[in-house]
Amino acid sequence: MSTNTNASNRHLWLLPAPFLILGLWGQWQDFFQLWHESIIYNHGFLVLAGTLFLLYRRREQLKQLVISGSPVALLLLAGSSLAFLLLQAADVRSLRLALVPFMIVFWGWSIWGAAFLKAAAGPTLLLLFAVPIWDDFSPVLQHITVFFNDIFLQLAGIEATINEFLITLEVGAFMVEGGCSGVRYLMVAVFLATFYGQMYYQSHRATLLLVILSGLLSMLANWVRVFGIIVAGHYTNMETSLVEDHELFGWVIFVIFSLIPLYFIAPRFEGIAPAKNSTPTNQVPATAAHTSAFWAVAASLLLVWPAVVPHALKARTDRIAETWTPSLMERIPGWSGPLRHANVWHPEYANPDIDLSGVYVSENLEQVQLQIIGYRNQTQDKELIFYGNTLFDAKSWGLVSTAERLLTGNDASGMAMPTQVNETVLKATQDGSVVIIWSWYDVGGYLTASKFEAKLIGAFKKLTGDNRGALWALAGRCSAAEPTDCDQQRSAFEQFIEQALQ
Repeated sequence: MSTNTNASNRHLWLLPAPFLILGLWGQWQDFFQLWHESIIYNHGFLVLAGTLFLLYRRREQLKQLVISGSPVALLLLAGSSLAFLLLQAADVRSLRLALVPFMIVFWGWSIWGAAFLKAAAGPTLLLLFAVPIWDDFSPVLQHITVFFNDIFLQLAGIEATINEFLITLEVGAFMVEGGCSGVRYLMVAVFLATFYGQMYYQSHRATLLLVILSGLLSMLANWVRVFGIIVAGHYTNMETSLVEDHELFGWVIFVIFSLIPLYFIAPRFEGIAPAKNSTPTNQVPATAAHTSAFWAVAASLLLVWPAVVPHALKARTDRIAETWTPSLMERIPGWSGPLRHANVWHPEYANPDIDLSGVYVSENLEQVQLQIIGYRNQTQDKELIFYGNTLFDAKSWGLVSTAERLLTGNDASGMAMPTQVNETVLKATQDGSVVIIWSWYDVGGYLTASKFEAKLIGAFKKLTGDNRGALWALAGRCSAAEPTDCDQQRSAFEQFIEQALQ
């Protein structure tokens, strides 16, 4: 009877597989888009191919899987599923995609127990080498690259002045930008080392040693690549094509200084024996309660539900978005306006649904610009808190100072105000005029001056079907007599707010 049950369970291992595709369908689309469009992550297709190849090689192990549910894994899956839902609502793509491999592992572990970990966890976690978190290491790698190139230039007798990432020679200057950090070579090298270790090594220690060595060799290759470009520019008076086009040159150096050495070194690690405590032990047979279909159903539902929630809330989200109509105030006691074609300043926000601006003039001829930039339904690359959105155009303005300013007495009806605003002082690059800005965020009716709080509260608001977001700001010019003294304009802001709240 037990043999028949195990045989029938063995055929069930494929049934939950469609949930793995459908539940994470949006994430697979994001992965493919990232790998196709980003030059840093276009090796992702290679990573996916490596993952599928290793799973194919272990197909016999996968065929032997039987339902052996794990309560611990199901709990981990529930926690990661909730975290995934919040990251999805907050639209934090990098962390959301980084969570995908772990969710797959927890999902399989929840259904088939530790046998799934042994067969599929390693190949699945290879996907971490293709998630958009690695470029966060670029600044550190840039500093390391500049440090070693300083040493190389001294050994070569080439005089250079280094200012952070800018290396200046007599013939010209070289900027070690993010693409020159070597993060691409690091990702590829470490992935290949991990892939090789899973293919041929019996010892995790051997794989770890190969990963460390591959990482160091990839960094060395990048240092040599940057040094080669600088030397070529130095001796050709910046006339070599390598100064502008060095993509192919970089991969050639990577092959010579990283892949070829690894080709000869990697087989030498195959003889490293696994640690004594890594020898597999006989597993305790699963109880009848852990072999039921409950585990497959529960784990698959936890995998799918984050994708279902936005569709369930779509009608409410669309209704709130359509009825949201923020507007400039038409009547403020003691102020005339708004003058809609007069601007003191304008923020740089991508594709807003709402862009309202008007200047109000007091009886004493003080001027205050009210600016509203909003999104009715925030989506990827079209959202309030987004790296592409800035308070000012860096080409037209220079930053003088930033500060946080507390406000009091804003509990009346009328113009909504938080208790704190962000104060930004800018100086125009063209005429030297100075502008002061008080800004804050409105996410689903919640007001805050904090980007982090706006992102977090925005995620919770999105889970209720409210995906609105807007930047509100007051702007005005500082005194011409004392350009850096903005007290008069601050006083004008306070009077404007006081009258608007009445």
